[in-house]
Amino acid sequence: MSIIINIENSPLRNRRFRIFFLNGEHYDIGFKKCQYYIDHHDKLKRELYYTAFNKSSKIAIISLKPSQLLYETFILNGPSKNIIDNINFFNKEIIEEY
Repeated sequence: MSIIINIENSPLRNRRFRIFFLNGEHYDIGFKKCQYYIDHHDKLKRELYYTAFNKSSKIAIISLKPSQLLYETFILNGPSKNIIDNINFFNKEIIEEY
C-alpha cells in the first residue's frame, strides 16, 4: 500500500475520482450517481453505508487490502466532510500505521 499523492476527476464515465499513489498506481473510486459523506454531510447516512457491508467487505477493509472499497470508505465516507482532509487522514493514520 502506498501514499496517495493526487486526486482528480476520473476519465471513466461511471466513476467520480481517480486517486494516484506514490508507487505509480491509481484507482478509480466513487460512482457518479451515488452520494457520499463528502457530498451530503449526513452522519446517519454514513453509518448506514458502513452497516450495509457484508462480512467479506468488512474483512477487506479491516485487512487494509488495496481496493476500490477501501479507498471509497476512507476517502469518500471518511471522518471529514472534506476530501483532502480524508486523504491526509488516510496517509497519516492508515499508511503510517500499516
